[in-house]
Amino acid sequence: MRCLPPAHRPLADALALGPALLARARSAPAAPWLAASLVEGPAVVLGAAQRAGRVVDLAACAARGAPVFRRSTTGTAAFLGGRGVLWTLALPHVAALAPDATARTLLNRNVRGFLRGFTRAGAPAHYFGREWISLQRRPAALLGVDAAEDGAVLLEVLAGHDAPLAIPAELAAPDERAVDRWLGKAPAALSEVLPARSSPEALARVVVEEIALRAGLPLSEGGAPELEAERFQPITAPDDPAPPGAGPAVLARVPIGWIEAAALGVAPARAWLGGDVLTARWLLDALGRGADPASLDTGAAPLEGADLSDLRALAQRALSAAGALDR
Repeated sequence: MRCLPPAHRPLADALALGPALLARARSAPAAPWLAASLVEGPAVVLGAAQRAGRVVDLAACAARGAPVFRRSTTGTAAFLGGRGVLWTLALPHVAALAPDATARTLLNRNVRGFLRGFTRAGAPAHYFGREWISLQRRPAALLGVDAAEDGAVLLEVLAGHDAPLAIPAELAAPDERAVDRWLGKAPAALSEVLPARSSPEALARVVVEEIALRAGLPLSEGGAPELEAERFQPITAPDDPAPPGAGPAVLARVPIGWIEAAALGVAPARAWLGGDVLTARWLLDALGRGADPASLDTGAAPLEGADLSDLRALAQRALSAAGALDR
């Protein structure tokens, strides 16, 4: 397994490692890549497919001095209130670390090294499914995932050291405040669940070591990749990442929170599709184009928190609301 040594990085650079390491993992010779970045807030980090204005009040974030960034993995948003750690794991294929892993068991199999790392650092860790890891029985680390059509996988794990990951109520949009993200549990900062005098730097190293040990792979350092950090600059438009000209968003509740869609006003009719769901961005794009799930290799895409039928129905609803299906 190739790795970048844990290092302090600007948040934009740490987020840009996602696509950069995914490209490395897919290139010959294909191999898993892993990095741990020490980052600092305050900041909000959105999932790749979350519409900014549905999750946060951008004006309130600006007044708080908390810029809003977007990562390249799907899933839900996190607040970084101070120091934190972002782990970036890129795999050339879904079973690169766990031979029995499939797209639908991707998270379950690949969080195990993280669980061992957190536990070795002094915070017993468990994963009960979906988008967060529990430390000392409290939500403390957030998961994000993406997958390419060729099967390569990107997994990101974000944990806050000085403050919990929950978005403060005063920064959250009404639709975000309506969701119980943590199943009634109080999210924890790492400083609350790790032994006294533990440092984020030490935790970053321990987790990296345990991921490699769990996979039975030696660690070898690799050179830092070129970053396209300009893609990860703060967000200021409430409808981002829906393309300019998209129609009004329509929402639907699903187990993970919300999914959302908007007609794009182009011919042939298509929709932007997004939300809190953990899945591959190519799958959201294909369903937005109106593709029949039966024609797609949906078994190659992770999918947590919503069903294909939910996503397809919402895309059709957005097109119908905009009159696109009648043109």
